[in-house]
Amino acid sequence: MREPIKTSSSKSTLTPTQVKQEAAAVSAKAALTSAANTAKKAPTPANVAAVKEAFKVAQASPSLASTTAKTAMSTLEDINTNAAAYRTANDATIAAAESAAANANSAVEEANALANAGNKKTFPKLGSVLRYDAGSVEGSRIPIYADGVGGEFAGEPTFNPVKPGSTGFSDTSFTESTTVTLASNTFANTVALLMGENEAGQPWVEELRTLTQGFINTGSSVDEAINLALRDAKAQGKASKFVNRFSAIFKLQDRLNAGETVQVPSIADYVKSEQALGDVFRAVNLGDLATQEITAKILGDANKSVSEATSIIQNVFGAIDNAPEVLKNDLKTFFPGADRTSIAKALLLGKEGALELTKKVASIEQFSAAKSQGVNIDLATGADLAAGGETYGTSLGKFATVKQLERGQALGQMSNIRFTQEDAIASTFQSSAAADEKIRRIEEGEQNRFRSRSGALLSQSRNTAGQI
Repeated sequence: MREPIKTSSSKSTLTPTQVKQEAAAVSAKAALTSAANTAKKAPTPANVAAVKEAFKVAQASPSLASTTAKTAMSTLEDINTNAAAYRTANDATIAAAESAAANANSAVEEANALANAGNKKTFPKLGSVLRYDAGSVEGSRIPIYADGVGGEFAGEPTFNPVKPGSTGFSDTSFTESTTVTLASNTFANTVALLMGENEAGQPWVEELRTLTQGFINTGSSVDEAINLALRDAKAQGKASKFVNRFSAIFKLQDRLNAGETVQVPSIADYVKSEQALGDVFRAVNLGDLATQEITAKILGDANKSVSEATSIIQNVFGAIDNAPEVLKNDLKTFFPGADRTSIAKALLLGKEGALELTKKVASIEQFSAAKSQGVNIDLATGADLAAGGETYGTSLGKFATVKQLERGQALGQMSNIRFTQEDAIASTFQSSAAADEKIRRIEEGEQNRFRSRSGALLSQSRNTAGQI
């Protein structure tokens, strides 16, 4: 066990944590005194703000918690009083003085709140086990104890009874033979499968076991008991790490209670969902997303199921990731991201679902194909073409034809025929009879004009024959 540090100026001993706290308290008290004196002389908004900040720092020190509240009341009331005199003495600073007085009143209230919170601040009792860290020897763990003043220190390595998946009938210590009880050890091993071996050896697991045992005693199955214990733990403020681990379940439950049609999974199903999503991410080299935190956001915040998240990765992200360079640049304009991972994360955590995103990508593909041929269309037109079965590859050549037909707009005006881009697209992509009829009439008019020009030239040639 770590030896406490002995100070030369006192007969008492202080741990390293206490030494740091005392040094910080002295510094905070000096800063508070200096700021208060300055604000009393000139209670400007900036000076009052400095006092408030100094109060916050001083209030964080346990040794100053009670005295700071009294100082706060006295000092800030003086500031408030001085602000009135300051305003009378200097008319040019009336606005600043009024603001300072208001800030002083606010600071008094804030200091009171901070003081109340500081007076209620407690630390775990000296020697309480905060957690267990993995030991350097296989099968061991190191207890981390509270020092009573907000710090901690490590104890000696001990036998770790947790073995994920073990039946728990008996285990052997790395120093001596040790028999553990079936119920607690089996439960810890079950938790280890859900959260990992190190977490399953923490003190809060026993709290959860006790809650679970209560439901089992009333007739619940083990799976039912664990799910009920999860909710009971949240209600009683126990086993917080276990509650946080499955926070997405509570988010889905809240949404269901609010009337949304969502599915609330059991713990076992939730863990299976995590594993399934992890496999999907790793399959496309997105292993950075295969974390409990990302899964909780996808399932809980974005309310996307495993199947929907899989569809987004395979159909939407895949389309972006595997697109030709020209198309990929256009897609990134609508789905920005610094890298592959950030693009995929934005898709998964956004409000749009898999179907909506898939349609959006298909629309952008048409937009990009048209753009590459010099044709400008909007996303709505692109969506219509995509709905008709067009892809980026099938549209490239067709938009080249549309570009050629767009020249018919000027020729149509010469024949009093209104020919638009929509007509060119309708003829090329949909074989529109109406659009094709306009094209036929424009071509016929152009042919007639060509014949007229040719006939005029021929007549002129006859009239001038023999004149040279």
